[in-house]
Amino acid sequence: MVPERGDLNQSPQVGWADDANSERWSPVTWAVAVGLFSAAFYVAYRSGMEFSQASASPFWFPDSVVLCALLVVPPKRWWVFLLAPLPIRLLVMVPPSTPVWFLLVAYAIDSARALATAAALRRFLPDVLAFRSIQHLAIFGLFAVVLVPGTAAFAGAAARTGLGHDFWRAWGQWYLGNALTHVVVTPALLFWIFGWPIRWPRPGLRRSLEGVLLAAGLVLSASLAFGASAGWSAFAEPRFYLPVPFLFWAAIRFGMHGASGAVTVIAFFSVKAALEGNGPFSGQSPEDTALALQHFLLLRAVPAYVVAVLVAQGQGIERSLRESEGRFRLMADTAPVLIWMSGAERGRTFFNKFWLDFTGRALRQELGDGWSLGVHPDDLQTCRNGYMTAFDARQPFELEYRLRRRDGEYRWIVDRGLPRRSSEGEFIGYIGSAIDITDRRWAEDAHRSLAHAQRLAMMGRLTAMIAHEVRQPLAAILTNADAATRLLDLPNPPMTIIREALADIREADLRADAVVRRIHSLVRERALQLTPIDVNETIDGALRLIAQDAARLRVRVRVARGQGLPLALADGASLQQVILNLVFNALDAMDATPEAVRWIVVESRPHGSNGIEISVRDHGAGFPASRLPHAFDAFFTTKDDGTGLGLAIAQSIVEAHQGHISVANNDDGGATVRFTLPGVPTEHDVPEQEAVPAAARRP
Repeated sequence: MVPERGDLNQSPQVGWADDANSERWSPVTWAVAVGLFSAAFYVAYRSGMEFSQASASPFWFPDSVVLCALLVVPPKRWWVFLLAPLPIRLLVMVPPSTPVWFLLVAYAIDSARALATAAALRRFLPDVLAFRSIQHLAIFGLFAVVLVPGTAAFAGAAARTGLGHDFWRAWGQWYLGNALTHVVVTPALLFWIFGWPIRWPRPGLRRSLEGVLLAAGLVLSASLAFGASAGWSAFAEPRFYLPVPFLFWAAIRFGMHGASGAVTVIAFFSVKAALEGNGPFSGQSPEDTALALQHFLLLRAVPAYVVAVLVAQGQGIERSLRESEGRFRLMADTAPVLIWMSGAERGRTFFNKFWLDFTGRALRQELGDGWSLGVHPDDLQTCRNGYMTAFDARQPFELEYRLRRRDGEYRWIVDRGLPRRSSEGEFIGYIGSAIDITDRRWAEDAHRSLAHAQRLAMMGRLTAMIAHEVRQPLAAILTNADAATRLLDLPNPPMTIIREALADIREADLRADAVVRRIHSLVRERALQLTPIDVNETIDGALRLIAQDAARLRVRVRVARGQGLPLALADGASLQQVILNLVFNALDAMDATPEAVRWIVVESRPHGSNGIEISVRDHGAGFPASRLPHAFDAFFTTKDDGTGLGLAIAQSIVEAHQGHISVANNDDGGATVRFTLPGVPTEHDVPEQEAVPAAARRP
């Protein structure tokens, strides 16, 4: 069907109006084009010369023909279309009293005017064959109707003074004739000759009928307004305004095509009436007739064009919004996430297909507050409170809650919302997305349970060390308590010595408490707590725990402590677990290594601008080359009795600290595991304790 209203202005234009296409024309095609142009110019010139020679033509039709030609051919061909009219102007309908010099001057002025107008429009209009906005129409009017014709009229008026005319009256006639042709004739040529879409759709029945009725009404009303015999009416006659409703009908419903066509029809009947002296032009002098005709058409054409462009611009914006909304809905419906939108009044206004498929409910059931019916009752109040709080503050939010799936199972989702704002910055609601994290939560609850079990198993291996660490302060406490008791039984108890014994008891108690606390922090299950820690102290603490195991296995452990290291932002107990895992793996890897070369090196060093690298190097069997890429896979092990969890758990902890871990075989035997940690930022103070985000809470 025919594009609605202003759609023609938005469609691709015919290809031969494009410089690149016209450059490919053959010489024959160019010859035909110049011939058609010359014929059109001849008709336009004769029509312009039909008016009385006592005054300038109210329309200088040739201007429109030349300007349109320059707008649709490459600039390097302009000279052809500027020279072609010269013979016609010198030979066709030349009044005997007109000197040749005036004809040549008028030709030069008109050619310069066409050249300047075409150059300006090509420079400042993105598409000279379509007015897509009021700005484009204003640019056309500024150069084609005001500036260039107004400037050229000074030269034309000066030339007419040589024929005995008044300068300012000649300037007005010259200017209005040139300006009016670009208001009435040029838009009609641009839109009806050059501006049709490449793919012209078939008009629908209703659209075709509307066009026929509009054309018939326009012709009939114009005939009634201008076709009466001389002396019957003036411009104030009511019948004179009959075409106006049809003019705006054409502009509103058919855009610039309709407006320019309707103006052309009205111009035809009004010019005919002016030439014949009928209707409102009866009894007037030629000069007054031309002036009245110019004013009448200017006051009718300009408002119609403004209305047409405004309607087309509004429809373009509406169409763009519809297309944008359509693209958004298409992307939203094909996205593998749950997407929703809300308005400024909190109620949700959109859910994508994935959401509706997930919940098994219709869109109308989910709109407004209906979606909350699928939230688990235990999570509903928390979910609503979080949503309302963020909404009132116009802030982004993230919520985790359980949402009922279509099969009745409640699934954990993480729902993130961002505020939406108009181009003026006004808050208009939220857009959000949610993903199912049930499997991830199950998996995290399981990297955590397994890690806890692995720590407990580690404690079993460290039983002897634990007993030794605790027995020492307890023995010291008992010895000092017995000594203090005996001293108190003396006739004159030595209070200074007794106070020293009590101080020793207190120190031993604190040492035992520290041991218990360290073991408790290592074995208890909890989320990561990031604090600034000294990695060298953490390494020393971990190695004290494995000292007896290393001695029993006759393994020498050496520590290479980096100097000037920044504090690491880490969880001390989890970092200690990583070091213990790596050292235990290294101890186990050297079962078959000769005692003379059983050694482990634990090293710390700077990494990057503000990071730390810790490495554990052994002289054991290393990893088989084919299995090295799987070293961090869960349940992967090179030991017959291994669980395959040590390195996997170490990797999860390091990555939860935003670090990286890797393993490589050594050239001289054994393997080295390295991992990095971020240092505490130096630009600002770090809080005493900082909980990591929920997504990073791994063991």
